Amino acid sequence: YVAVNSTELAKTIVPTDAELRDYFEKNKTSYYISVPQKKIKYVFVNTAKLGEKLQISDADLKTEYDALPADKKLAGVNGQEIVLRVPKPELDGQVAAKAAELVQQAKKDGPSVTEEAFAILAKGHSENPGTAQNGGKLSGPVRENPNKADDPYQRLLKMKPGDVTEPISYQGRYFILRRGEDVPKSYDQAKKEIEVSLRNRKAYAVAAELAQKIVTSLKETKDPVKTAQAFAAEANMSAADMVKETAFVKPGDDVPNIGISPQFEEGIGPLANVGDVGEKTPIQNGFAIPMLADKKEPRDAEFDEVKAQIVDVVKLEKARSQVEEIAKQIASGAASASALGASATAKGMTAKDQKNLILGSPLGEGPTAGTSEALEDALFAMKVGDVTKTPIKVGDNWYVVGVNKREDANTADFAKQRSGLIETMLSKKRSAVFSDYLAAAKQKMETGGYIKVYKDALDKIDAPTAGLTPTDAN
Repeated sequence: YVAVNSTELAKTIVPTDAELRDYFEKNKTSYYISVPQKKIKYVFVNTAKLGEKLQISDADLKTEYDALPADKKLAGVNGQEIVLRVPKPELDGQVAAKAAELVQQAKKDGPSVTEEAFAILAKGHSENPGTAQNGGKLSGPVRENPNKADDPYQRLLKMKPGDVTEPISYQGRYFILRRGEDVPKSYDQAKKEIEVSLRNRKAYAVAAELAQKIVTSLKETKDPVKTAQAFAAEANMSAADMVKETAFVKPGDDVPNIGISPQFEEGIGPLANVGDVGEKTPIQNGFAIPMLADKKEPRDAEFDEVKAQIVDVVKLEKARSQVEEIAKQIASGAASASALGASATAKGMTAKDQKNLILGSPLGEGPTAGTSEALEDALFAMKVGDVTKTPIKVGDNWYVVGVNKREDANTADFAKQRSGLIETMLSKKRSAVFSDYLAAAKQKMETGGYIKVYKDALDKIDAPTAGLTPTDAN
């Protein structure tokens, strides 16, 4: 399938300079600069460069290690696992039941399970050959990983030794995990990590102190180059690397080497006159000591100033106007499912595969994936090798789809489930009919005057009780 949407299509579009200028002229008022812009020259102190020349003794590192809290002296925790695979979605219930039974067996003597007892179950039942033969022992300690919060093994870190999880369904498998003992982190193991942390902290303090000296000097000299030359050796930098200059910037701008920085904006905010020097300001990788080099009052923007902003806007506008036509061209250029990839590539797009698509499941990847009745009707009416000749819109995507393989429903399974399906549908129909009956009966009785609503009584019920606050009443 090929999902053609304006966001992806925009990435393939390269607008001409004439198109950009034309858009700018038509929308010039949108780019009016309503606040003053400032050009800043600043002296930069790089914290990492200062850190390189700092001497960190072994005694300092050992003192740092000794002061670490207990949880920071852990290399991780040991663990064991029992893994049960779910071969088919329809067997999920059976596998879950087996996993629950194994948990009960493990905890038959109490909530804390020994390594040996768990190992017997793992060897007999776990379907992960890499750990089953070792009694389910994991290959190494489990360490905290904030980037994998959904990883089942991360749960071990919050458990006590001997605890066993309930069955955890994850990526087509059921996991039963046992938490083992803590794995201590020795001084030698922690030394490198401690050195990096300590060096960074000391370097920051030294950089802040040096930056303050530079503030005093720059306020006297008003010359960033001269000031940088005076402190280059102490900063462990060349004077040329210390002196930097921004373009004309305003609050909210993404400044090279600084980014969008409220701290930098606050640091240059008081600078009103050319030559004014600000205080030391934390920025990426160190400190900036800013000086106002030039200033522009509110005005119409020049094309070159906003060109980078306009590029993305024009690309997206062009993509929105072309997206349906591009999808149609991809569809008409693919004679079969196997030719869809080449047709997509010719238009700068990419064809992707999706296996085991069933009714109701979304087509595509990420938050833009979706489905619709029209897409499903088209797909399930196609034969192997067919391609949709007309793109189908679902959300923001125009889909062109080809069928590589299809597996029809198993009539034998349908025969087994037929009575259950009939009962389910009958239950839904009965519920719908009963709801319609209630609605019709209510309407008839209200029309005939058989139902009377006493609004004053309802108001009394809804009124707050004397002496109670609204919170108490709730």
